[in-house]
Amino acid sequence: MNGPEPTTPTTIERTLQRLRGGTPYKAALEALLLDLDEDTSEQLMLLHKESRAAWLPLLANARGRALFLGNAFSGTIPPIAFVGFHLTVVDHDPRRLAFSSFRDREYVPGRTSYIAAGLDARLPFASNSFDLVVLEQGPPNPATGWSFDMSELTRVARSEIVMCVDNRLGYKRSIGKRGIYHVPGPLEYVRGALRAPRGERTLRAYRRMFGPDFERPRAFALYPHARDFSHVVGLDAQRPRLTIGPRERKNKIKLAGKALGLFPVLAPSFALIARRRGGQAQQPRVERVLSALAERIGEERPELDILVATRSNDCLMLTAPHAAVDDPSRDEAGSAPGYWTLHVPLSPQKKRLVRIHHGFLARLRSDFPTVNVPEPLFEGELDGMWLTCERRLAGLTAPNMTGELGATRRTFLDAARDMASLVVREAQPCDAETFEAHVGRSFELVMRYVAVGSTRRALERMRDEARERLIGRSLPLVFYHADLRGKHVQVRRDGSVVGYLDWGASLECFLPYVDLLHLVAHQRKQEERCSSGATWKLVRDRGNLREHEREALEEYVRRVGLDTEVRATIEAIYPVLVAEMAERNWDYSRPRWMHRQFGL
Repeated sequence: MNGPEPTTPTTIERTLQRLRGGTPYKAALEALLLDLDEDTSEQLMLLHKESRAAWLPLLANARGRALFLGNAFSGTIPPIAFVGFHLTVVDHDPRRLAFSSFRDREYVPGRTSYIAAGLDARLPFASNSFDLVVLEQGPPNPATGWSFDMSELTRVARSEIVMCVDNRLGYKRSIGKRGIYHVPGPLEYVRGALRAPRGERTLRAYRRMFGPDFERPRAFALYPHARDFSHVVGLDAQRPRLTIGPRERKNKIKLAGKALGLFPVLAPSFALIARRRGGQAQQPRVERVLSALAERIGEERPELDILVATRSNDCLMLTAPHAAVDDPSRDEAGSAPGYWTLHVPLSPQKKRLVRIHHGFLARLRSDFPTVNVPEPLFEGELDGMWLTCERRLAGLTAPNMTGELGATRRTFLDAARDMASLVVREAQPCDAETFEAHVGRSFELVMRYVAVGSTRRALERMRDEARERLIGRSLPLVFYHADLRGKHVQVRRDGSVVGYLDWGASLECFLPYVDLLHLVAHQRKQEERCSSGATWKLVRDRGNLREHEREALEEYVRRVGLDTEVRATIEAIYPVLVAEMAERNWDYSRPRWMHRQFGL
């Protein structure tokens, strides 16, 4: 299920030599990614994502001993330890285990151990050794790299087993690059369903594998595919549900398949969670957390509505009251009792960003009350799991309105007004100190990770030109969202803005205009499926801007009183400002990112 091995013995041995020589884990990982070709580094980064473990709150167990069987590179490993388990990692490759040990010493020190095993018919553990057993590489058989069978999993599991598997009848697969999936033609699909070379099974057949000692496993779709999924979707109940936006509702075939109950049959991947019979009955952890939150907040306990595995390694859980029904009008609900958003970070870096986000919500509501953001409700640990809770805003995220230019115009104009109100320092001449604090440092951070010589030289020229153009110019400073894309803007069906989400990357004081510019550029990128470089050229040259895009940008400039030269300079250095946000918040730098994204 994890696809081709995303390293070679040579590259991983070279990385281990760096780590043993004292190179910090982050730097060693970045060097490894640079050692690999682009496709292989993409595969490794997908495998390395901690959000692969977004199903964790659905377990009943919250602590105890856990066993992970799979590729030791997997990002699932740190979160299992991060949320409370003492974890044993089993892989048959000692090099991968050694690499994992360096990562986990930094991320979850003292909570993991490593054993090279899996090539024998019997696992080297006593019966009932583990409260949780996780198998991630598909069903146990030689085709997935294991010599033991399912009876060994059920033998060593004292309480729960999680098995992440591909569906024999799944209609698409991730190709190993983020957001790109292969949908086979009819003949290829039939051949794959008949042959199933890695032992893939149907959902019903997977359930039978657990035998009589375990309860019927709860099943969840990892959608779109286990290698690269954004939603964990309940297959035994209506929730957690798969979100279907207004644009997707136009796909009659997709809606008909869902209405006919075909989603559990054709979903590409599953997470199956099974409990041993006769154990102490326990609710899933998320249910216990929701009960505790309801008591603290003073509202009736809601239900888990949507579970999202975010690209930034957050388990995002949206709740709704029991009385809410699954119909399109529910998208307008929210901002009422029982509508909450829970953030469960799955890595130390994400926990830092979630804390920043939650703190800034209170700050924004106090200092900028005309800019609507979610109401913060709780921050802390419940049932041994650290999380935050905020009021869930009504409406839809702006990408649901992609292609509806009238609605997009309304969104952009509302955003221009709101972002222009976030001024924290009125305009004054930009001196050398101000330039270095907000521009020079951005270039310095981005250039630290540039691995292409021509890109570095282009950035040096860009920085020098920006200094010459900005020094002495009138420059206000603003509270900076830093990642204002459509998915962080909640809107009504007419495009009017309800509020703004995800302030974890924000800065209290930065350059003006960037947030709105990024929103406009990224929305155009979504609409036309074009490159970041193409959208940069669009906003820099301005000749092909649409009327509603130009109108919103001009409205911001008018409201803030922005100097024309300052605006043009910010448009010219836009790639650096996007990369600065990324490098400041990523847990590791992506290889040759500036060169690939912007063609610099």
